Amino acid sequence: MFSRIALCVLLPCLVCSSQAVAAAQTFGLGDGQAALAARPHAEWVRQAQTLERRGDWTGLLAWGQDWARVDAQNPLAWFVQGRALGELGRLTEAIAAYKQNVRIAPGDVWARNNLGNAYRDSGRPREAMQAYRAAVEFDPDYIPAWHNLGLTFYLTRGEAGVTAALQKLQATDPKLAEVWRTLALEYSITRDERVARKAVGVLRGLSPAERARMFGILFGES
Repeated sequence: MFSRIALCVLLPCLVCSSQAVAAAQTFGLGDGQAALAARPHAEWVRQAQTLERRGDWTGLLAWGQDWARVDAQNPLAWFVQGRALGELGRLTEAIAAYKQNVRIAPGDVWARNNLGNAYRDSGRPREAMQAYRAAVEFDPDYIPAWHNLGLTFYLTRGEAGVTAALQKLQATDPKLAEVWRTLALEYSITRDERVARKAVGVLRGLSPAERARMFGILFGES
């Protein structure tokens, strides 16, 4: 089962892109809120990274809540809350945080992947697969969501269910059936990244129409 995406990997990529954002307006805020709002984006990111590396999930949650209080439209403020809440086992709240994240930033595949994890860990595999699928529809190059989708598909359907779905896909596109068998069965069993690498490469190369057709067959939508 894949670990959640670490903030120390994700957040630095977003620091530079946010440097041109205007400073938060502090007029009318109380002294404490004004101090929070005056913090630069990079400071919010650095402290979130520090708290995650320490495994201080309670501290990370409080930091994310403060962040959202002064910048509610920043998706990272909700991402860090989802990350912390997931680690604290508060999955319903983690789902709500990640959903707020993707409402603000629909193309945030990291949040969609983690939303899928929270659904999966809550015993809601169908919604988990929908979240992973949405992630790969936005970004076919995002390998973790492909992996999680295949794994959850296998865990939900079992080997017999996966085999039945693959037989339907085989009748339409034998190559895709083999690729999905590799991802959903072999990789799920072995957890060997090398097993899945070639399969994911093929899946990443599908057109939106080809992906839609494949998902429709696999998930019983057609």
